[in-house]
Amino acid sequence: MEIQLNLQKLKQLRKSKAWSQSHLADIAGVSLRTIQRIEKSGVASQESVMSICAAYDLQTSDIIKDEDLNDELTTSFMQVVNYKIDHVIVKATCVAFVLAFIMAYFLTE
Repeated sequence: MEIQLNLQKLKQLRKSKAWSQSHLADIAGVSLRTIQRIEKSGVASQESVMSICAAYDLQTSDIIKDEDLNDELTTSFMQVVNYKIDHVIVKATCVAFVLAFIMAYFLTE
C-alpha cells in the first residue's frame, strides 16, 4: 500500500539535521534509492514510512498527508520494530559465533 507523504516536511527534517540522503538511508535502514524516490514522488510504502519515522523519532502522523491511514500504520509499527530487532539479534548471534569459533581455534593450537 502506497502512502502519500508531506514532501516539504520530509525535506525540511533531513536538512534541519544536515543529513544527506545517504545518511538518512543508513539510519532508517532503507536503500538510498528508496529515499531518493520518496523525496521525488512523496509516495512511500508502509514499511518505509515507519523506518523514516523511527530515524527521526516521529509519529507517522507528522509526515503523512492523509490522516485516515494513521490507525493502520500505528498497529503495524510494532510489527516492523520487532522484525528489525529480530534481524539485529540474528546478526549479533552470527558475529558472536564466528568470534567464539576463531578464539577456540587459536586457543586449541
